Amino acid sequence: MILTDYYKGECLTTASSRYDVTMSTRSYEYLETLLINKRKFNVGGLSFNYVPLPASFKARPERKAEMAITKGNVNISSVFVPDVESHLIGFGDVNGTSDGLIFIFSSDYSTIEILVARGYANDLLTLFNEVKDGNLDDEIAILRSKAVDVLKERRLPI
Repeated sequence: MILTDYYKGECLTTASSRYDVTMSTRSYEYLETLLINKRKFNVGGLSFNYVPLPASFKARPERKAEMAITKGNVNISSVFVPDVESHLIGFGDVNGTSDGLIFIFSSDYSTIEILVARGYANDLLTLFNEVKDGNLDDEIAILRSKAVDVLKERRLPI
């Protein structure tokens, strides 16, 4: 399998840029370490922010990323959406690793699914096209089926 890990973030608070991880394969320790909540809502859970690209991000200007996945002051990934017709799919990489990310957005952006492809940071456009063309639908379905409800597992109120 090319896709190795899965995280589903949902807007659960009034903060429009905050996404709490509700479903996860709980298999990518590095990302989980970056996303851990140390205070406020959902302490011990995972969350991330989907925000306009910070000025400090060193994204390739020819790709024109406008958004990013961050946690506090930590820049996790730029989010590139190269196809206007497929604007609900994007890609990026985990800062400081060789791991690629595919982002699948719900039509109202209330949900962001993050699919990890370990070691594929240099093949992101090809990976994006494979997802867009439906060639990785089976892998995505397998990861979704392996994901657990992390809020229920922790018995947190929503």
